[in-house]
Amino acid sequence: MRRACKITTKFLTSKKKQALSALLQAYRAGVNFYVQSLWSCPGNLNKDTLARLHNTRLSERYKSNALKQALETVIATKKSAKELRKQASCPVFTGSAILDSKFVSVEPGKKSFDLIVRISSLKKGHRITVPTRKTKPLNKWLSRGKFIQGCCLSETGLVLWVECEDQEPKTSGRSLGIDQGVNKLLSDSDGKFYGKDFRVIRDKIKRRIPGSKGKLRAIRERENFINKNLNLLPWTEIGTLGMENLKGLKRGKRKDRDKNFRKAMAPWTYRQVLNRAQAKAEENRVRLLLVPPANTSRACPHCRVVSKKSRIGEYFRCVACGHARDSDWVGALNVLARTERLTRSVESLVPREVECG
Repeated sequence: MRRACKITTKFLTSKKKQALSALLQAYRAGVNFYVQSLWSCPGNLNKDTLARLHNTRLSERYKSNALKQALETVIATKKSAKELRKQASCPVFTGSAILDSKFVSVEPGKKSFDLIVRISSLKKGHRITVPTRKTKPLNKWLSRGKFIQGCCLSETGLVLWVECEDQEPKTSGRSLGIDQGVNKLLSDSDGKFYGKDFRVIRDKIKRRIPGSKGKLRAIRERENFINKNLNLLPWTEIGTLGMENLKGLKRGKRKDRDKNFRKAMAPWTYRQVLNRAQAKAEENRVRLLLVPPANTSRACPHCRVVSKKSRIGEYFRCVACGHARDSDWVGALNVLARTERLTRSVESLVPREVECG
């Protein structure tokens, strides 16, 4: 498995900061040129497509890398639009530069700077030396793996990658079901709630102007909020974590998906929660299972009767047996039940050794 670790560039001189900024600016301009070119005239990662870009400070290697990232951006945009059944529009690249070993080397440092990152600059044959320090998360992953030569470059710093050996899920530990919500971030089958004030962050993102610094700050706040609350799950106690497979939840038109629903869902990113949960599960050797989400908050965990009338907002009261509790807790209990059924069905397919007398 691969782990990403952010490191600081605050120890750089102003001259080196300017050189990195110029590199990132030129690289993004190159990616955006290729994106616009590929949007109107398809191409591939070849000499003919590469030659479309003239009058650039980028080297041929950087141009090739920019073309590769532009191709990935165009393909991903069109694929996403197709899945959402929307008309695709030409994207604008504002992301990080993903650089491999042709541009970056990661080396041991000296004294107070225990890490050195060297990045090819716009000047031919010259590299920008970035002295920095290892962080606690980085040291943790390095104890289990080694650096991948390369980095992710942005204005806020560098991200380095560490490759670790995959570990088998642990055979002990209980199962836990998780329900994701747009008001409470997470609810588990033990009746515990995580991120009860997620609505505040969600509404803050909605209020911010698209593309503004305030919007970016709110999105970073949401990311930190998700990471913080997922860290609070009892990872050391559980062996299996069940979550809903919510892919496609925001797509399609139904009576219960009106304008207010779509507005509420817009800043809710279940994919980010799932990605972080997958990373934490791998780190703690926990098996992560995705279960169908249909009627998890409408089915009574006591008598199994499914009814829309049983749920009113965040309150659940079964119309058949009267069982009552928080609707997100009900959802988590149903996720747990489906997770345990799936676990039993998977284990029944595993061949067992039989002793012969």
